[in-house]
Amino acid sequence: MAEHMNTELSIWLNGKTEVLNSSQLSDLLPRFKAPFAVALNGRFVAAAQYSGIELKAGDQLDIVSPIAGG
Repeated sequence: MAEHMNTELSIWLNGKTEVLNSSQLSDLLPRFKAPFAVALNGRFVAAAQYSGIELKAGDQLDIVSPIAGG
């Protein structure tokens, strides 16, 4: 089992600087209400991949929810 460091990590989240205590994408996602889409450094991330994504300092992460309208 891999060990993950719990040090502070600074990334860009939806265009703003965010300091995280975990480098695991899956640790961040409970803050967002489903459904949502995730892009890391401009690339779409499939939901099946969330648990394997480790964030690095300076990463650009976008988490967006669909907006109903008409």
